[in-house]
Parts: sequence; C-alpha cells; structure tokens
Amino acid sequence: MAPDPAVRSDEAAEDGADAVPRTDGAPTTDGAPTTDGADVRGPGEAARPAKSGGNDGPGALDDIAGLSEQDVLRWPGVWRVHIASRAQEIAADAGRCLAARPDERGLRPLHTAIERHLAAAARYAHERQGWRRWLTGQAIEAAWSNIYGATILLYGLLPAGELNARAPEVLATGRAYLPADDARLVGLTARVAAGDIGESDRSLLQAVLRAAYGMASIESGRVRSFRNLLLGGVAILTLIVAGLVTVGAIWPAAIPMCGKGTLTALLGQNMGSSSQVCPTGAGTPTHGDVPLVALVGMLGAALATATSLSTRSELSTRYSLAVAQNLLKVPAGVATAIVGLLILNSGFVPGFGGLSSQTSILVWAMVFGYAQQLVTRFVDQRANTLLTAASPSAGTNTSVR
Repeated sequence: MAPDPAVRSDEAAEDGADAVPRTDGAPTTDGAPTTDGADVRGPGEAARPAKSGGNDGPGALDDIAGLSEQDVLRWPGVWRVHIASRAQEIAADAGRCLAARPDERGLRPLHTAIERHLAAAARYAHERQGWRRWLTGQAIEAAWSNIYGATILLYGLLPAGELNARAPEVLATGRAYLPADDARLVGLTARVAAGDIGESDRSLLQAVLRAAYGMASIESGRVRSFRNLLLGGVAILTLIVAGLVTVGAIWPAAIPMCGKGTLTALLGQNMGSSSQVCPTGAGTPTHGDVPLVALVGMLGAALATATSLSTRSELSTRYSLAVAQNLLKVPAGVATAIVGLLILNSGFVPGFGGLSSQTSILVWAMVFGYAQQLVTRFVDQRANTLLTAASPSAGTNTSVR
C-alpha cells in the first residue's frame, strides 16, 4: 500500500477542481447507499444494512464490490475514480481481517463502522455536484473525510503481525503533513527505527494518521479558499476592464490612447496636419482605440502565461489553482496595458519623448500586457506556498500559514 494520501490535481472545470490522493477512494451504485446499521452475515462476507425508510438496500461493501466503471464515471471528476479505488482496497482489507479472526470480540462493530464510512464516501462520490458544492468542496471533502475515517479504523482491525510492515506507510503520511517536532511523529519514528511495532503501538499509528489526515484537510481547505478568492478576483477585474473598454469604445476621448510624439508633432506643425497618433492609425481618437489596446494587452498576457506554464511544476493536490491563476492574467494584462499607455501619454515619465507612431503604441501595449506578471507573480508565489503545504509529494511539511 502506498503512502496515504498522495493526490493528483484535476482541472478546476472538471466538477470541483479535484485532486487525487494516491491511496484513498470509494465508489457507489445507482441511488445513494444507506448508512444505517448492518449485521454481518459471516466471516469475510459483506454485510447488508438494516432497512431504512422501509426499503431494503445493498450493503456498503456489496455496493463497492459490484460497482461498475459506468457508475464511477457517471459524473465528471477523476477524484471519484480514486475514491472508488481506495474504498475497494479498504473493503477488501477489512473483510480479510474479519475472516482471519472470526471469533475475536470487538471486531464486528469495528467492521460495521468501516462499512458505514465507505457507504458515506460512496454516496458523495456518486452524487452530482452543483456550483455550490463545487465552491465549498462539500462532496470531495466529505468523501475523503469518510475514506480517512475508514482507514484509521482499519488500523484497529489489522492483525498485530501486519502493523510493523505498515508502520513506515503511516510514518510517511505523518511526515508529509505534520511538523517534524510533533510528539506523535517523533514517537512513531523511534518505534519504526526499533523495528518491533506491535499491538501496543496500534493507538500511536491511529493517532498519527488522524493528525495527518486532519492537517491534510486543513491545507486542502486553504487551497480551495484561495482558488475561490482568485475566481472572485478574476470576475471583479473582468467587470472593471470590460467597463473601461466599453466607455472607451463609446466615448473615445474619455480614455485617450493617442500619443503626441516629438517627431510627429514637428511634422504636424510644418505640414499643418494633426500631431496626434492613435492605436488604430487615425489622427484623432476613434471608437476602436481602447478595444484594440485591450486586445493587444491580452496578447501580451497570453505570452506571459505561456512562459509561466513552461516553468511551473504541478504539485499533487485535491484542487488545482493553475486555471484560476492563468485566468487572472488576462484581465490584468488588459488593465496594465490601458493604465501603462495613460501614464506614458500623461508626461509623467521623465525623459520619455512620447509615442511617435501607431507601431510604438501597440508595442508598448503588448509590453505592458506582459508586465502584468510583475503584479500577478505575488499571487503565483502565494499559490505555490499553499500547494506545497497541501501536497504530500512536497516532502516534510514546511507550510507558511
């Protein structure tokens, strides 16, 4: 079993911007599985829950074992597949452990509790997410929370002889999320080094897993909140720049994009023509000046986005920030292009001779569009910090809160 949990990011547009822990997952069948009490039919056999609302329903482990690929892929989201995979693994381990010790007291209630967790995870993985659930992360967080709970309980069901072999896996999970000086982690490190993990260490293993999973959920919640904040910023900034472009298109003189270069001004005075030069090539402001500058600014932002994609390393987390980060650069590029040309035309920059041609205006607009990277790089740095803290593949947890 691989260290738990390792996750892979999924596109934000794919039903919840999901990401994938390596060793967790739970499936489901048509209809939400019930989580009522179950009576175990026999050693190693899947239990069937009691009637709920007057209707018989299949047991959680039966649901998992009989889940078809079509059921898993009914709604988009790679995380559903990984939930299903991990749940089947837990169900198989739980059934095997119960079958190996059928007469040992206290195991059947533990097995039933695991089954209920898997049933709940299956229900959330099966249901379709709306926008509200996507923003709050309700379905994916609830599914993983139940998978985590089932995994912790599984360590109470495992035979004592297996604990020593599985202890390094728990230690790796703890190191991914807990600080190095955590007392539980320090204690488990010493016990693993001794190489004699036994029944007395079962509670320690569960404590480390519980703390690590709790911290993983907290860090994932921070990533999700930042993603929502980014999307809100994209929406607000888009409305602002759309308003600027609309005003410039209706009233061209309200947002002057035309320059008065030194050379053009001299020629205009000698030849009796206009001294202005505008983005569209006209001698006076036109309705297309601001929209053209906005479009060229978008081009500069797109070039900056392509450059950042070539250097960005994708970390394995439940949520992806890449789409939101790149979306932010587009309206930011429009804003910096418009504001940059206004600053150049204002004479605010000492020693600047002015925009002397249509080509120079458009080139400067592209440069300012690309320069949005100077602003959005702070957002990128914060995103990278959060993703590193939430990713188990980033090594020892060194997150900045």
